[in-house]
Amino acid sequence: MIIKQLDLPKQYHQSFQVRRDYAPKHHQVWHYHEELEFVHIVDGSGTLFIGDRIKAIQPGETVLIPSQTPHYWLFDTFQDQAEEMESINCIVLHFKKNLGIENLLAMPELHALKLLIDQGDRGYYINKTNRKLIKNHFEQVLNASNLDKLISLFKLLECIQDSPKEMLTSENYAMLHQSEDQHRMNNLMDYIRENYKQPIKLVDLASLAGLTENSFCRYFKQKTGKTPVQFITELRVSHACTQLRNSKMTLKEICYDSGFNNFVSFHKNFKSILGLTPLQFRQQ
Repeated sequence: MIIKQLDLPKQYHQSFQVRRDYAPKHHQVWHYHEELEFVHIVDGSGTLFIGDRIKAIQPGETVLIPSQTPHYWLFDTFQDQAEEMESINCIVLHFKKNLGIENLLAMPELHALKLLIDQGDRGYYINKTNRKLIKNHFEQVLNASNLDKLISLFKLLECIQDSPKEMLTSENYAMLHQSEDQHRMNNLMDYIRENYKQPIKLVDLASLAGLTENSFCRYFKQKTGKTPVQFITELRVSHACTQLRNSKMTLKEICYDSGFNNFVSFHKNFKSILGLTPLQFRQQ
């Protein structure tokens, strides 16, 4: 599977697109697009893969995904959840940096918003700070029309500008431009996502990439900023976070369900990545 570039539907009378999703559509495809993607999670949880970052996502959180950055949403499903039920509730915005209008953000009144967008090449994550205010702004953008819709977008971006943020991808992240890289990395990501709960051998990943083990480790670190072991460990910890929040499984059950082969390794890696023990995380 090659990384997929999505051509988003456009309408002549709109400079940006906004929609509400109640079920994963384009989300659960490894893809990228020219537009920036702005997503507010009203309901639903899961894991966001973006560039070299694996991020557990919960209701009330917001992310801004840069243009041309590969990403993939893996939303949680539960055994008692029927397929026809609404599994998520997300408000999704897509827009180009200048909204398709040359020099629009050169206006002095929009200088702060220009900085927000220009400095967001690594993406932004906004946690539950200002949750109600941000959700209200998203709703206003969704429901407004004509000039009010555009003004609502500017107000939303202004609110994000004033909210605490963290970068999503690392400074070392290398964008995938060559089709060979895209094809190779998609095969690797698919394999890791499907098998992270089981032991994954380095030799199998190297074989899948068509490289020697040493060459593969250098290649993977160059493209993701992480070693294969670090990447898989973070994915397992992200899954454990979701289980600690949303399930009544014991810590040991979560340990093995997340792909760790012993509790000591689970405890050590969890605390190393999050600065909390699994028990402390669940209590918080």
